[in-house]
Amino acid sequence: MSRFLGKPPINPVVFYTGKIAGYIAWIGMLVHLSGTDLSHFKSPAVFAWIGYGLFAAGLALVGVSLFNLGNSISFGVPEEKTTLKLKGLYKYSRNPMYVGFYLFTLASMLLTSNLYIFALGIYSLVVYHLIVLAEEAFLKNRFGKDYEEYCLRVRRYI
Repeated sequence: MSRFLGKPPINPVVFYTGKIAGYIAWIGMLVHLSGTDLSHFKSPAVFAWIGYGLFAAGLALVGVSLFNLGNSISFGVPEEKTTLKLKGLYKYSRNPMYVGFYLFTLASMLLTSNLYIFALGIYSLVVYHLIVLAEEAFLKNRFGKDYEEYCLRVRRYI
């Protein structure tokens, strides 16, 4: 198995369907922003501005998080030996990439005003939180006291 593909930390069906739901929500947002109206209802204009802000913040967080992780990026938990990342955004959040994913998803829900995107977004947010909890248990098992001390200093999200 390649370094990028790890083991799902939760039930594989839930893991993959949650990821796919999030990706569909994000793609829906991009399709909507490209000019295809996917909205089911008219929402206040302020929702769009909030959505743009969330999208920009999410993009920045994911980009910097990927840079901070370097070659330690994996889809699932890695089976090979890894090191605990404590620098960059990881000094301030244990899961900055997931915070970025949450912001993308919330932006998708606000910008599209689409009930299907909203449902997929809620599902993916719940699944991503379950993934975070399982990954943290994995990291505690792998890194022990070092990870426990890190958790005392740095919040899960923000």
